[in-house]
Parts: sequence; C-alpha cells; structure tokens
Amino acid sequence: MRSGRSPGWSGGWGSCFRRRPSLSEECMTKPTVLHLIDCLFIGGGEMQMVDLLRRIDREKFRPLVGCLRKEGQLVPVLEQAGIPVEEFPVRGKLFYPHSIKEILRLARFMRRERVQIVQTQDLYSHLVGVPAALLARVPVVITNRLDLGHTMKQWHRRALKGLSFGIGHVMANSEGVRTMLLEVEKIDPAKIELIYNGVDLDQFPITPERKGPLPLAPEDRPIVVVANLWPVKGHEILLEAAVRVTAFYPNAKFVLVGTGAARRAILEERARALSVEKQVFFLGPRQDVPQILRQMEISVLPSLAEGFSNAILESMAAGLPMVATDVGGNREAIVEGETGFLVPPRDADTLADRILRLLGDRALAQRMGRAGRERIERTFSLQRMVEETERFYERLLQERGSGRRSADPKIKTDLSHAKVSP
Repeated sequence: MRSGRSPGWSGGWGSCFRRRPSLSEECMTKPTVLHLIDCLFIGGGEMQMVDLLRRIDREKFRPLVGCLRKEGQLVPVLEQAGIPVEEFPVRGKLFYPHSIKEILRLARFMRRERVQIVQTQDLYSHLVGVPAALLARVPVVITNRLDLGHTMKQWHRRALKGLSFGIGHVMANSEGVRTMLLEVEKIDPAKIELIYNGVDLDQFPITPERKGPLPLAPEDRPIVVVANLWPVKGHEILLEAAVRVTAFYPNAKFVLVGTGAARRAILEERARALSVEKQVFFLGPRQDVPQILRQMEISVLPSLAEGFSNAILESMAAGLPMVATDVGGNREAIVEGETGFLVPPRDADTLADRILRLLGDRALAQRMGRAGRERIERTFSLQRMVEETERFYERLLQERGSGRRSADPKIKTDLSHAKVSP
C-alpha cells in the first residue's frame, strides 16, 4: 500500500524539518518555484498553470508542482516536460492527524528543495499551502484568485482572511476579480497583482478549411460552448435559447464540450423536454479543443459568474465571434459589437437574438472573428502572460532579498471546519 511518505521519512513530526545533506546544483543556482494545486484534470486554471510552467524560462527558474491528488490528464503533460509532480494527499479536515502530517511533510519538502516562491492555485491548495509555506519560511507566498468566489462558503472566506497575514501577494486574472478582492474580501490593494490569462496562438492557426474531428455536414451551422457542466456555467439558459434558434435554423447544432457526467444526464433530460435533443451534442472533456473550434461558426458562454474565461480567449484566438454573458471579466476580453456580443445573465431571449443575428449575417460574424483574433494577438498572448509572471517573480525576489519570514509564525485562524477534499 502506498504510504504517501516521501523518501527519507524517519517517522516523527520533528523530522519534517531535517534537510537532506545535499541539494541539486539546479536548486542551488536558480530560484525554485512551487505551484500547489488540488488536482490536474483539464480545466481553465489548470491549463493556465501548465502552460505557464512549460514555458517559463528554465535558465531563471526551477518549476515544481505539488498536488493534493495526483490525478488528471495533465499529470503526464507536466512530467513529459520535465516538471516533477509530487503528491501531498491531505484528506478530510485540516486538524486530522493525517492532514497535519501531510502539511508538515509539504513544509519539509519546501525546506529540502529550498523553495523560494510558493504559488497556490485554488481554495484547497490555499488552505494547505499557506500554512506549510509559513512553517518552511518560504520568502514569497502568492495565492491565485481566478474567479469571483461564487462557490465559496462563509467559512472559506473566514479561513482565507485568517491566513491573509501569511499571504504576501494575490494574483488576479481580471479587473472583475481584483474588484471582488478589494470590495468583498478587503484585501490590501498593494498585495494584488493583475496578470491576464494568455493563449498559445500556435495552437490556433487560422486556416480557410473547417476540417476537424466532428462529423458535421456542410449545411450544419455549428455553435460551440466550451465549459464544464457546472450549474454556474448556465447551460440550462443555453438550452432555452436553442429552442428559438433552431426554430429559425433547424440545421443549427449546439456542441457542448466539458466534463460533468452527473450534470450531463440532467441537461440531456432538459434538452429532451425542450425538444432540442437532436440539435444538442455533449462531447464530454476533450483534448482537441483547438481542432473542434476550427469547425465552429460561433462560440457561446452563458455563465452566471466568471473570473476571466479561457474559453472566451481560445474561441477568439480561433477566429470565432463570441456571445457571452456580461459577468465577471468577460467584458475585459470581449469588445461589445466589435469582437462579439455581451448579454445579461439568465436571459435566454437576448442570448438567442444575438446568436440568430450572427447566423443571419455571416459577414458580420467573420468580421467579429477577425477582430477577436487580432485582440488576442495584441493583448492576451501566452508569451505576454509568461513574461509578466517572470517579471513579477523577479520583482518579489528582489524585494525580499535574502530575508526570511519570522522564525516562529503563528497561524491565527479557525480551520476547525475546513475540509480539503471529500
């Protein structure tokens, strides 16, 4: 049975901070950056982290990844890129003995690898990674905030507030998220760094052909939604809009890409109830999204809340006009009337109207698609994101110099209700 213990474990919690006698030359000569995340299934935040670490300058930084569950399609992607992935299987509440042991093991790992920057990616990795970084006296601690916290419970916010003294910086991916951090969570504006997500343009070549993996007929009018099947993504609203769209264009096809088997059954039943089941296709999670987008005419995102959507950026990179709800950071990516349309959330009629307008005016759709691609090239490239992040890291390390955190940090927060995973 897998013990979950790292090599060299001697059995006692006190051994958590014993260093190995030697370190790799790489570890000694360049800053080690540890990204901590819950798991590595395909998702917007996960893909952004992987894209960043695969392209970060290895002459400047040594990237490592820690995860609470070493699961998901992106694990081999990182390992094939030469980025080690270490598991720290924290389960249940944080004060359980096993959870405490894993947090201490994580701190020991940070000390052993001489980690200089810890960046946590999601709620559970925040709750585990920040205490471990404090114990390990990591000089720079960053938390990523990628959404508006719409799934957070009150104790989640209380726990993060309690840990805020140990969080040096918070990275937001949109002005919408930044505003939430300022107004709702009352975070010091000096701590917040805004770095927009980026798209690898090489994955989205613009070609006149619409060939791809889906067996579409020439007369089909394909409309895509790239979003995991979570309630917040608003798929029910899309299905209601599909009723009007298909009444005018019976050959319209709604292609839904994203994981969520349990929700899929609910949405399939709703599609049958609305008599659009023959025009709606559930593809599940896919790793060939760029090829699928190449076959589409329009991209739609009917979310009820968003931080800053990778699906919007990728659709625009593929040269598609966007129809998305005016929530979160969506209006920071989409220029209304130029690269697409913004509609109110939960408004199936307006959503249908904008889709119908694009289906009825191919020239308009093509102009918007070209404008969207140009906007991505100017503002939202992956190269820009990587370079801004590298400069951010370098600035923080210069500010910290050789300084370390206080020798005995005290974590004053109530984590008694905190659960890390089911």
